[in-house]
Amino acid sequence: MKQISTFFALMAEFGTAEIPLEDVCEKFFGLQPDMAKKRAARRQLPVIAYRGGTQKSSWLVSAKDLAEHIDEQRAKAKREWDQVNVA
Repeated sequence: MKQISTFFALMAEFGTAEIPLEDVCEKFFGLQPDMAKKRAARRQLPVIAYRGGTQKSSWLVSAKDLAEHIDEQRAKAKREWDQVNVA
């Protein structure tokens, strides 16, 4: 069985490569939108967040960056799981 890439899964879920921060902050960062926006402004999120245009534009994250972050978190969890579950 072939595994779908995290990037393409995100593209299917959100329908765009540039995802509004508000759409992913709770699910992937455990943050309410207001706190996520504050952290984005201070460059304190685990992925790059940027505005699509002016200072009043919505914060966005790249599906590519988010996919890499998710994959890194999974790999870290797998390493930790493997250490505890040594055969």
